[in-house]
Amino acid sequence: MIRNPNYCKGIVIAHGKSELLLAEHIKSNLHLPIKIYAENNGKTSIQIDSLITVLGNNIFKNKTVFNRKYEVEEEKGVLKNFSLMPIMDLDDTSEDKIQKYISGEMFKNHWLNPYIVPIWNKNNLDEVLLDLKLINKLPNNKEKGKVYRDLFPTNKGESDKQQIENLMNIFAGSNKTNMQVFIKKCLDIL
Repeated sequence: MIRNPNYCKGIVIAHGKSELLLAEHIKSNLHLPIKIYAENNGKTSIQIDSLITVLGNNIFKNKTVFNRKYEVEEEKGVLKNFSLMPIMDLDDTSEDKIQKYISGEMFKNHWLNPYIVPIWNKNNLDEVLLDLKLINKLPNNKEKGKVYRDLFPTNKGESDKQQIENLMNIFAGSNKTNMQVFIKKCLDIL
């Protein structure tokens, strides 16, 4: 009997530690075949300004190198059932770059362009969570990891789809993010 490969269905590029912990929470709760890319385990942030550099690195620079690292379903050279989802904060860059990121224009010359789904938080994930009353004050850098681990714990047990659907509905209540798009994409993988 030939076993079907467990194809990678998506890759998250995490802006920093907070986005990494959120993505790990969703991945672990849904037991998803997705990968999470972060610099220095989220300790070094990836800014919108450096995203094209990340996409030009060894892993993402072309299809040949990409295929050595990730096994993605393909049909006639086209990736199937796959999304690349950078989760970025919108602070620390110009309004022009923010618009090019949100619209996807920033990626128009990259081979992964058809698969990129830009996810954003205005100005950052902390402010979105504060706006949604998921946290009641902005954590300082020292306490941030604990706050996010408590809010978004990794699930080592059974899937909890309902918890993730609830989280998606919470994020849909804010105009400071489109995180619900990311969560919906993750739910659609199931």
